[in-house]
Amino acid sequence: MLSEAEIASLQSEKKYFIENIPSASYFQVLNSKGTNFNCYLEYLNSLNEEQKIDNVIEKVRVIAYALHKPFQFLFFYWTILIIVLYKFNFKKPVMKIILGYFTLSIIGNIIEKFGDLLSFYYSNSPEIDEKGNTIYKCVYKASSPEMHPLKWVLTRQICSIFWYTGEIIADWYPMIRIKEVEKDRQVIKYIYISFGIYNATKILLIFYYFFLSPRDLYDANGVYNAEKVNQFYFPYWSIQLFMIFTAVIYNYTIYFVLKKNFSKENQSSNIGFIKKFKNFSEYRLMFSSIVNVILLPLVSISIIFKFYYYYKYNYSHIDFSFDEIKQNIINLSYNMIFIDQIFPLISRKDSDLTSTSNLSKSNQNVLKIQTNNNNNNYNNEGI
Repeated sequence: MLSEAEIASLQSEKKYFIENIPSASYFQVLNSKGTNFNCYLEYLNSLNEEQKIDNVIEKVRVIAYALHKPFQFLFFYWTILIIVLYKFNFKKPVMKIILGYFTLSIIGNIIEKFGDLLSFYYSNSPEIDEKGNTIYKCVYKASSPEMHPLKWVLTRQICSIFWYTGEIIADWYPMIRIKEVEKDRQVIKYIYISFGIYNATKILLIFYYFFLSPRDLYDANGVYNAEKVNQFYFPYWSIQLFMIFTAVIYNYTIYFVLKKNFSKENQSSNIGFIKKFKNFSEYRLMFSSIVNVILLPLVSISIIFKFYYYYKYNYSHIDFSFDEIKQNIINLSYNMIFIDQIFPLISRKDSDLTSTSNLSKSNQNVLKIQTNNNNNNYNNEGI
């Protein structure tokens, strides 16, 4: 229970609670802790000593996890391995692409994790009583980024800039490889067009996040504006659907060009899949491209169902998102960047070791011949 002195000391925080969010300024909304100060007092009053300690530990845990995010990144150890294999030569275009993608993605992940510090936003939730009157109950938790204005800005608007910019940088890798094998400028032009359209959808998505202002998240009664947020996400899913289709086109153009330049000798049926995958860069990129072409349309079906149920039955709250699956499919292309760099470097080192071993054996054979000749000469002299 809060004492009267504690309640009095908390009055200084009342300025961070805005009952009518749409009427407040942008930065007032970002600094706000909620829409109902009494809900804040009610929550603090409900805590016992154990829960207070647990809340402090949770904050420390979030900070520790945020700082640990780089080590959890899917490509962290791949990146370290590439840096070591390239002997810290950061001037190479491939290294610039890998480091650009790695750095921007990590920054986005760290910011998103720090967003978990903003897990409370004290607001109203309307309910109808037995007499038909609307009463407001308290909501403490911000269970999604959209329920906390600052968390929305940090983890969606700002993070999307880092994530998608990092992806755009990584998408340049196949372009570099294609320019090495394809000399027809007309063909390269079509690849650039598909590349430009695909990444333009990512830029569009970055800008679209800013169409939902933090001032739009709560209405004049301090209630979470779920309907407005749901309406925001329908164009968002349209952009995502278009992005998937452009990704399919982009990956197909990569596959088509690489297959055209993949020599008939290399396509021979006598060479197995593993050997082709290990020895030929073009084959590795072809493989990742065709997997994307096949699997990405399957993910788009979930988005199509979302629109179907909305326009057919007016269901707007069904969660059809398969973001993790979609991201795993897309990540295959980024995985292939590292694999495509590591295989040649390892093969080169193995080749060097083999050459050294052969040279050593050759020297040993020469030494044996010389020794035998010396022995023969000694024997002849003795006779």
